[in-house]
Amino acid sequence: MSLQMILVNREKELGLLAAALTECAAGRSRTVVVEGGVGCGKSELLDTFAEYAAARGAVVLRAGGPRATDARPFALPHRLADRTGHDGPGPARPPTEHDFLATLATLHRTAATPPVVVCVDDARDGGIRSPHHLLRLAGRLRPARLLLVLTDGLHLPHQDPSSEPELPHRSDILYIRLGPLTEQGTAELLAAHGGDPHDAVLVARLHSVAAGNPRLLRALLEECPVTGAGPADACGEPLVGGRYGQALLACLHRGGATALEIGHALAVLGDEGRPDLLARMLDRPAASLDRNLRALRAAGVLDGTRFRHRSAAATVEAGMAPARRTALHRRAAAVLHTDGAGSPAIARHLLAARCAVEPWELTALRDAAEDALGEDDAEFAVDCLELAHESDPDASRRIEIGMRLALVMWRTDPAAAECRHLPGLLAAMRAGALSSDGLAMLGRLLVAHGRVEDALEVAARRGPGAPDASPERGIHPYVSSARARHDVPAVVSPGEGRATVPAVSGVPAGERVPGVRLLQGSAGSLPPGGGGADRAASAESFLKVATLTDATLGPVCGALKALLHADRVEEAAAWCARSLDESVRRDIPGWQAVFATVQGLIALRQGRLEDAITSVERALAVVPGRAGGVMGCGTTAILATAYTELGRYDDAARQIDRPVPETWRTSVHWLDRLRARGLFHLATDRPRAALADFLETGRLAGRWGIDHPVLVSWRTEAAECRLRVGEHVQAAELLSPQSSADFPGNARVRGITLRLEAALAPLSRRPELLRMSIEDLHFAHDRLEAAKALADLRDAYQELGDPLRAELARRRAWHIARECGAEPLCRRVAPGRRAEPVPREPAVPEPAVGLTRAEHRVASLAAYGRTNREISEQLYITVSTVEQHLTRVYRKLRITRRHQLPMDL
Repeated sequence: MSLQMILVNREKELGLLAAALTECAAGRSRTVVVEGGVGCGKSELLDTFAEYAAARGAVVLRAGGPRATDARPFALPHRLADRTGHDGPGPARPPTEHDFLATLATLHRTAATPPVVVCVDDARDGGIRSPHHLLRLAGRLRPARLLLVLTDGLHLPHQDPSSEPELPHRSDILYIRLGPLTEQGTAELLAAHGGDPHDAVLVARLHSVAAGNPRLLRALLEECPVTGAGPADACGEPLVGGRYGQALLACLHRGGATALEIGHALAVLGDEGRPDLLARMLDRPAASLDRNLRALRAAGVLDGTRFRHRSAAATVEAGMAPARRTALHRRAAAVLHTDGAGSPAIARHLLAARCAVEPWELTALRDAAEDALGEDDAEFAVDCLELAHESDPDASRRIEIGMRLALVMWRTDPAAAECRHLPGLLAAMRAGALSSDGLAMLGRLLVAHGRVEDALEVAARRGPGAPDASPERGIHPYVSSARARHDVPAVVSPGEGRATVPAVSGVPAGERVPGVRLLQGSAGSLPPGGGGADRAASAESFLKVATLTDATLGPVCGALKALLHADRVEEAAAWCARSLDESVRRDIPGWQAVFATVQGLIALRQGRLEDAITSVERALAVVPGRAGGVMGCGTTAILATAYTELGRYDDAARQIDRPVPETWRTSVHWLDRLRARGLFHLATDRPRAALADFLETGRLAGRWGIDHPVLVSWRTEAAECRLRVGEHVQAAELLSPQSSADFPGNARVRGITLRLEAALAPLSRRPELLRMSIEDLHFAHDRLEAAKALADLRDAYQELGDPLRAELARRRAWHIARECGAEPLCRRVAPGRRAEPVPREPAVPEPAVGLTRAEHRVASLAAYGRTNREISEQLYITVSTVEQHLTRVYRKLRITRRHQLPMDL
């Protein structure tokens, strides 16, 4: 048979063995030692040569190696005795010198005619006892036709410490060293397994991973698809625990106990593996490990001090006993700590060991968490802090770490931050274990989660007039240094201190309202002092300089809501989009969910109902578990409200009928959910049920001290319920504490209140009140509420017998409602619902007298309810040009306000 067809890339070595057999047949005894790394094909080469020699009439005797089935001590004498009929040693008796001499005589007689080939695989295997016996045998049989072929591991120490360290090198012995396969050999073996040998990229990848080791390469080819059965990019990429990893693990075992220890240590050290660290980790001199390292490199198991593929290291680590793995990781952490390595490297080993006891270990975990946050690796930071929280024996430090965790986990899962850590912190507070700063931080966390009732309990424990927590000191000794490293700003609130609010819910003007103060000091959603413009300017100034961090997340959200409350809706939307984009860029899912929810709230306020749903669904998709916390109450409220206004009552009902955790009922988001349920009942003609929800909203808002129309809307909705059932006096009583005159700085609240006041006013006053309401609501960018006011204006004009103005108001209401997607409102003002016919408008309206065509176009769109920005976009002119046109229109028509534009425009 052709030798080239048996093995790949071993033609030279087989040729040398064939030449030695030829010399032996000519009457000259030879000894050949085949050296090579573990798994480099020594056994395959020996098997192939044995078949070759037997095919040419030689007597072939085998011993040792993985294919030897005879487990008796010094198996070679036994096999020779079995082959020649000589009485060898008994099954269990160790060989003696007499046995050796008998074997010698038998071989001498056997080699008298055909050549005898003795193949001994792994000459230093424990079953052979000593290769020197074999060399003595070969020396005494020099005149006979005997070929002794031994295989030996390159650089491999003897497994029996009492034996000689290695086979001695002699001039009369032929040494053949098996090196790794070349890339050409790799390509040939790939072809033998059905792959494409001309795929240079695949060949290079296979050669890099297997390092030319035939055993590893075959395992790799058996594990990974190379014939088109799997994805192309999976070729040459072994899995943890796969055949490649198992073959590599077998190489370590074949290398002996020390090689296996080295493999375990390097698998644990990973990228930190260095000879000096390895020696300290195993507590051995580096020189004593060098021979094993060279053997493992020769076998292609290691590249330097690292495994060639990450799956190999993972497979080796997974194969360790759990106690062994834990001990090695703790030892690695200690070695790295002594070596001055960074905290993240040390923390990874502590996390793998799931153990941290020493003070330096706990410090390393906390420092690693802060470093990870600087790199936006929140998951690693949370893991470090959780292990420190579990392991720290000091109760006060555990509280501090729990506080930090509750803040940091907003990055990954706000619901988990609330459900896993706030209960313990509340218990610590009730046990009196929190400092003043700790109470202040806990109050911020509770308000950020919307848990206003718990936050009020914190405020009560701190006492009246308690100062806010010093943001520079924080509550962790290590946070200050972390801020210095990563430029993390302290918590910034747009406002703090005393808050004055209008007289609402029986609270005298100027008196501090506890809930409002909490919102001001912790979230910044209602900055005190000045009018709405001042609050908006303060919020926008803060947003311009704020860096988005764990500490500023709450204040940023509060500033966005402050803009929203001040009717700066477009600015709020732009800043929210910017914050959301940054959260996406930094890949922080918890923040993405927070800002997507705020984006949904802004879209709902603008009447973009479908966009509101999309934003909330995005928030829920990014962090699915978020619905489990109280903020899930807020998302269901947005969805239920949007579905109700869209007329998708079944979808709204599904949101409203969801099971309600008890914690929802004590959160500020519960007020939004009650309002959403009330709107659903009102839309489905159940005004009494709706009234109950709105009144409960007002009761809770008053109890929590946040009964302010800017924060909580319930009076106008309750008044509408009263009107639906004909209770006009009670409706007026509900509106009396919330007069439209009380809100000069908030056009939306004033506009909605004006719409309800118009319903209670004499018919002759309704159009004027409603026109004022429409103007305010357009200014506040609340298109849906403006459409409702326009629908009421249509009804008022119809009752006054003015069908032309009624139809114009109806058309404006219908167009806006259609743009919002509010189908129930569209049906209310649909053309078929008119009581009497209305004259059709001319197809191409003529300009009003005195107005240019450009001024007429701008004025007609303004009369139709378009904002200046919308007009500029529709007509492709600047906002400044729109304002100039309207100024000239007002002067020519002798009017001063937008709602006074003639309807016949």
